[in-house]
Amino acid sequence: MATENVFSVPDYIVFAAMLLVSAGIGVYYACAGGGQKSTRAFLMADNSMSFLPLSLSVLASFFSASTLLGTPAEIYQYGSMYWMSIIGACLAPVTGALLFGPMFFSIKVVSVFQYLELRFHSKSVRLFGAFIFLLRTSIGMGIVLFGPSTALSAVTGFPEWVVIVLVSSLFCVLFSVTGFPEWVVIVLVSSLFCVLFSVTGFPEWVVIVLVGAVCTFYTTLGGLKAVVWTDVFQTAVMLVGMLTVLIKASYDLGGMSNVWQTCYHGDRIDFFDFNPDPRIRHTFWTLTVGIFFVWLPPYTVDQQMVQRFSSARSLREAKLALLLNAPGMLIIITLCSLTGLVLYARYADCDPLTNKEIENPNQLLPYFVVDVLGHLKGMSGLFVASLFSGALSSVSSMMNSLSAVTWEDFLKIRLSHFSDRKAVLVTKLLVLLYGCLGVGLAFLVKELGGTVLQASLTLNGAAGAPLVGLFILGACFTTTNWIGALTGAISGLGFSLWLSVGAYVTRPLNFKLPASIEGCNVTGNATGDIVTTTSFPVTSTTMMTYNSTYSPSDPDQLEGVENLYGLSYLWFSGLGILVTVIVGLVVSLATGRTDEADVKEEYQLHLFQRLRDCLLCRDDSDSNYAVTDECALDNPEKVFTLEVTVTDQEASTSQVNGSASGTNETPVLPKA
Repeated sequence: MATENVFSVPDYIVFAAMLLVSAGIGVYYACAGGGQKSTRAFLMADNSMSFLPLSLSVLASFFSASTLLGTPAEIYQYGSMYWMSIIGACLAPVTGALLFGPMFFSIKVVSVFQYLELRFHSKSVRLFGAFIFLLRTSIGMGIVLFGPSTALSAVTGFPEWVVIVLVSSLFCVLFSVTGFPEWVVIVLVSSLFCVLFSVTGFPEWVVIVLVGAVCTFYTTLGGLKAVVWTDVFQTAVMLVGMLTVLIKASYDLGGMSNVWQTCYHGDRIDFFDFNPDPRIRHTFWTLTVGIFFVWLPPYTVDQQMVQRFSSARSLREAKLALLLNAPGMLIIITLCSLTGLVLYARYADCDPLTNKEIENPNQLLPYFVVDVLGHLKGMSGLFVASLFSGALSSVSSMMNSLSAVTWEDFLKIRLSHFSDRKAVLVTKLLVLLYGCLGVGLAFLVKELGGTVLQASLTLNGAAGAPLVGLFILGACFTTTNWIGALTGAISGLGFSLWLSVGAYVTRPLNFKLPASIEGCNVTGNATGDIVTTTSFPVTSTTMMTYNSTYSPSDPDQLEGVENLYGLSYLWFSGLGILVTVIVGLVVSLATGRTDEADVKEEYQLHLFQRLRDCLLCRDDSDSNYAVTDECALDNPEKVFTLEVTVTDQEASTSQVNGSASGTNETPVLPKA
């Protein structure tokens, strides 16, 4: 890079303050109210969370550093079309709030996969769903950890004292899960890193370890409450950082009107391409319909979402938390998209990728901040803090949800004799274990090559689609049996993986928009290589570094089933869901369908009932399938006992009154 490290004392102060506040929240909730003494307190926050922190926490969990880095890079290389994704993306949290969320809230599950066993009476279906989640989330955690490391290592360096302060926070983790005295751990960790960084710089692996260490620290100590409130803080840091960069950069470029004109003349402004060809990478249809199915898994059946939804004080607050994610997504995607336009306006005549100033598109935004805004004291620190906030918020949520699923689905039955105190210790050990696993997987992602954004959707489409299909089979089709559900999920997973791997191998042709280097001194020879990149969770299935050379396949030359490889990657998730549902229904019919009477009302989605209530502006509390919020608040674990008791009393009263009045009306439960 042409620009050397410009980190100053104010930058270090801003960056260190963000990490220290995040760690401090974990310490506070580890001690507040006597600490995390039960697994429900550690994993579900004792069902005490209000809608605003929950909403910001969910938003932060699904918008990581990959979004902050990838969306501007997408706009820079492919134009403004991606902004249209807000239509389909914003429908996903609405679907979760009005349909799937209330069903999960009513049964108060810690692990979302408990529902699968309750619905299908099969441990195999539950464990297979949990396995897909663990695989998907573990690899996703490695991708998120690697994101900021590859960008920051290319644009900045850190002195040893900062690293010592950050990594010494590991002593809290070690002290919380071992019997070592605090001072011993502090001396050991600090001494190790004093020696290490006196002879080395600040490579990528250190960034990976730092992010993983801080996340593991506050997640292990504070549980879900710490994760939620840290997410709130980190969301604020992300928004302030991106907004500051956008305002200052657009001002230096003469305002957004000048930015818009430059982008327009560079063919970066395009919003309405209604071409129905499904092979075209981005059109209005792929970015509205296709992307809806991409965002559907995280906002409907993802453990992180369900865990937060079920930790709310009431169903009304839980639904409001998800509904507020729609405007939140609009704000974040718009900010990142505008930042991408500013990037192009700045480098319209001197593309740093072609000019070999940076190695991959993930480094565009960090390069811009250091190159253009680095002279402002504290600006680089604020930007780095926003990137780390994005990574921390996502990884901490992943750690907590991984711990919850592993305990509830795999260990709880085998360790049923454990006291609550021991169970909490096990869940904390699981957080520590997954933290180490995420760091290791981040190194693996680094070796694979390509952008973190491209890896994101490959993983999300392959594993998220069969999970959604599995829950649709259980909640929407009462005839589905466990054999059909399991077969459908396996088929959907296999189909999605086949599409993803096939598209990677054949590499259908996808051109980025042209870039110029006429306005700069070329420091390297541009090879005209093609690069494909986009933003989380919407990523191309083609994984390669910017300077890699390959021979892509023309979609028109693909034959037979290979034509599917030429489809836009945004259709992969929807196709995976469709295959899962169709195979599940066919196999269920062939092996003996489930009797509708055997499926409890609370395990059904009640799709038409909920849509009717939504159109009539009725709250779920008016429906017979709704859970009583007051009961859920007082004693979440016994909500069904309380609800059934009240319902029986009301039914008895109704029958007595009916006899007295000469009628025999009894309550009728709605059908799915």
